[in-house]
Parts: sequence; structure tokens; C-alpha cells
Amino acid sequence: MQYTSPHYYKKFRCIAGACPDTCCAGWQIQIDPASLNKYRKIKGSLGNRLKNEINWKDGCFRQYNGRCAFLNDADLCDLYLEGGGGTFCRTCRTYPRHIEEFEGLREISLSLSCPTAAELILNGKEPVRFLHTEDQKEDIPYEDFDFFLFTKLEDARSLILRILQDRSHPIGLRTAVCLALAHDLQQRIDRNALFEADSLLKRYSAPGVWSWFGSRLTLLEQEEGRSERKRRTENALFSIFDRLEVLRHDWNPYLDSARKTLKNAPALPEEPERSFSGLFTDTMAEQLLVYFVFTYFCGAVYNGDAYGKMKFSFAGMFLIRELVRAEWLRDPDITSETILRTACRYAREVEHSDRNKFLMEQLLDDEERFGLEDLFSLL
Repeated sequence: MQYTSPHYYKKFRCIAGACPDTCCAGWQIQIDPASLNKYRKIKGSLGNRLKNEINWKDGCFRQYNGRCAFLNDADLCDLYLEGGGGTFCRTCRTYPRHIEEFEGLREISLSLSCPTAAELILNGKEPVRFLHTEDQKEDIPYEDFDFFLFTKLEDARSLILRILQDRSHPIGLRTAVCLALAHDLQQRIDRNALFEADSLLKRYSAPGVWSWFGSRLTLLEQEEGRSERKRRTENALFSIFDRLEVLRHDWNPYLDSARKTLKNAPALPEEPERSFSGLFTDTMAEQLLVYFVFTYFCGAVYNGDAYGKMKFSFAGMFLIRELVRAEWLRDPDITSETILRTACRYAREVEHSDRNKFLMEQLLDDEERFGLEDLFSLL
């Protein structure tokens, strides 16, 4: 079995009770079948408490005021304190580690929803490197796994990550090139013409790609109605939230406040805009895009939607940035802590619901609202 993870992965250390937003509150903790079976067999006072504090029908821990029944007043886990790490269910044992599974490969990352992980992801100054290991474990072959498609997705993702990390160009230009690359790759997937993928990637690797897309973005910026297109596309992206399930009770008030702030904000002159760019830097935008692309792009092997994965990655970066902008418009003295908190908040609402991830990608497929040039207008 092969494994891939970002270079900062092993730096993660849970800070337990010192965490500013414990993972044991705010969402339902599902229990895997093996752990449920184990909990049924535990005796004594811990066994009695487990029997009372588990919703056996739904397979999850009970909650009180949005907090897991085993989370004590010091924000520590009584289940761990009484029974040790071996009593954790799979969710508690693995979070914030996130695993994407492919035939013969496990890709392991950290979830942006964890404050400590978010700090590692967003505050990193150097480009992310990906480490590869291997062990002797054998994987069960996947039925109908399209290995040819997967290798082309891996090749495309490697190039996308290389483009995103080329800091000799502004992040807007890098993002535009990656969106276009995924768009063109999708056309070949849809036409069942993956044999053309290598030549496509070679074209996007050529030095001339930068000047070509730079000129294209300049022309789009000069087009009449550009500001209206930008406003319309931004509103369309935020409207996606209206279709998603809400996981935390404070999410809608927070989101409504941010949208009102952005809607009522005047166009910023150059100097204040530079001030915001100094807070939410190109490096932060890069790290977010790299995080989303690494985590989700190759999952297109299961649904054939590489462009949708790239759109999802771009939308994540853009929406987090604009939510931070709303915070900054209300208080120009915010710090990077606000950025981390905002990124965690977004990730908890979007990434920790399979329904939300699926629906968001489905809605982004609307080319009339989220066409390539519409997305370019936001860059």
C-alpha cells in the first residue's frame, strides 16, 4: 500500500482542552459498527454510561446543548480519561486526519475544520511538499476502478499544484490557468478522449501559457459590464449556501451578517485593497487552493468530474477570502487568528457534510452562472 501526505502532516498535535473550538461540540459524532459492538461489551460504570449516552438507533453519541455527552467542563473527553485511547471510535481516533482512498493508495491530509490543523495549513510560508511512503499491506482490488483515468488525474493534479505554487506569478493568474486546465481536461473526459491528456498537459506546461492567460485576463478586465458580471457571480456563489444543510446554529446569523456587509460595502480604492491583500495574502490563497486540490481533485475518478473538483476548490478559497473580507470591513484591525477561525467555520459547514459537498459541486456545474469567464471575473 502507498501513502501520500503533505509535509506538515506529522507536525500535528492535538491541544485538547486548550482548543478554541473543540471537535466534540457542534456536530453529531457517528460511531462505526466495530466500536458500537465494542461499547456494548464494556462493563462497570463506564459501560453503564455508554449504554445511556449512546443513541443506539442512530449510532451516535448523545448531545447536550450541542456538546458530546462525554465532553466534560474542561473540554476533555471522559471516555478517553476513563478508558484510554483504545475506547475511541473511528471518528474520534482519526479526526482531524482525512483519508481519500484509491486502489493501492491512501492520501492522508488534515482537515481545515480543526483550528490547529488550519494553523499548519494557512500559516505555512513554504510551498507544500508531498511525502510518499509504502508498506507491505495489500489492498483489496476495487471493482470498476478506472486506473487510466486516475493516472491522468494524478498527472493533471501534479501540474495544477506546480502552477499554483509558482510564486513568480500573481495568484489570480495561477488560479485562472488551473481553472482553464481543468475545464479543458473535462472536455477530453466527456469525449472519452483521455489519450489527448498528455498533449494538453504539455501545452499547459509551456512558458507561453502565462502570457496568453495574462493577456486574456487583461482583455476581460477591460470588457464593458465586467463589474456587473463579477457582482453577479459573487452573489451566485454565496447563494449556494442557501441550498446547503446547516450544521451549526450560529452559522446562518454569521453568514447573513457577512453578506450584508459585503453588499453594502463601497468599491475600495487601491490603498485599502492593498491593506486587505497584506492580511489575506497570495500565499494564504495558494495554501488553501493546494489544500482543496490535493484533498478532492483525484476523487474525480469516482464521478468523472475533474472540472467540478477544481471549481469546488476555487469556490472554497474565494468564499473563505470574502468571509474574511467582511470581517475586515467591520474591523480593519483583525489578525490572522480571524482568518483561521473563518476558514475553520467554512470547513465545518461545507466539508463535514457529504450532502453539502455533493450539492455544492452539483450547483457549480451550472455553466450559465459559473462559466469559466464568470469565474475569471472574480480574479
